[in-house]
Amino acid sequence: LISTVPNLVPMFMTFGLWGWVVGEIGLAVSVVAPVALGIIVDDTVHFLSKFRRARVELGKTTEEAIRYSFHTVGPALFLTSLILVCGFLVLTFSGFRMNVQLGYMTTIAIIFALLADFLFLPTLIMKLSNPITENKRHP
Repeated sequence: LISTVPNLVPMFMTFGLWGWVVGEIGLAVSVVAPVALGIIVDDTVHFLSKFRRARVELGKTTEEAIRYSFHTVGPALFLTSLILVCGFLVLTFSGFRMNVQLGYMTTIAIIFALLADFLFLPTLIMKLSNPITENKRHP
């Protein structure tokens, strides 16, 4: 449930920015949501799986587990997002307007999703962690 927030917020931000800058949402833009969501959910899953491993298997506190997640998968998340952005930016050189819009929108969504995973997800985890169970686990 916690993973839905950092995945849906970037989509709303992307559509908001697109509507503000361009002013219209065409067919290509409407297709972006499921395509981009399928791509950006992977980063959140990787981050949360490393976080869970650090908490359950390694017995780390919430803060330590977040740091562990950043150190283990953070560089990979950044690099894969950069590669995906470069790949989708290639579509912007197309002569077909729908491809250009798809390229720009997906690029924007991936950038917003990476920012959400790096800035919003750890904050959300820290806010929702239970300090009572935290103290019981690590005296």
